[in-house]
Amino acid sequence: MIENHMKSYLLCSVVVVLALLLSTQGFSQIDQSSLLSATSVGTTTSNYYFARSNELTIMVNVMGFVQRPGRYEISNTIDLINLLSLAGGPTPDGSLSDVKITRLVNTGSRYERKQFRLDLGELPKVSSAELVLQPGDIIEVERTGWSNFRDTFTLAVSVVALTSTVVSIIAITRK
Repeated sequence: MIENHMKSYLLCSVVVVLALLLSTQGFSQIDQSSLLSATSVGTTTSNYYFARSNELTIMVNVMGFVQRPGRYEISNTIDLINLLSLAGGPTPDGSLSDVKITRLVNTGSRYERKQFRLDLGELPKVSSAELVLQPGDIIEVERTGWSNFRDTFTLAVSVVALTSTVVSIIAITRK
């Protein structure tokens, strides 16, 4: 009777661990509009065009946690706020409080990559000059701190459940 009870417990533990592992697969891939999906194998980024005919355009890249990551050919009058709107805004895991812009800057003798961050959550504190885009800019919307914590916690719970199941299996087989 006790042996049957232990087998049932073991079977339930294995089912729970498998369910947890399968559920964490959704968290590890975030969603189809995340940075992971934009750069993962089998998924390509899209090209978007937002300009009137005969209007001067620039090419920029939007990546990270936005609804529509990709390469954007836009009017040179479109600023960062408008571009992020065209990209559909942040995903639920995206944070406008941490937007990174990577830009090629001419230092006189050569071009260097410079990065700067903007907190668009505090838009009144951001100058209009900081919102102007330049050709080749790479705009990346970062993840929220909460989503990082949530995914780490989910992974930790899965590891604990798996460890518990392995310990249970070892204990049952030794009897």
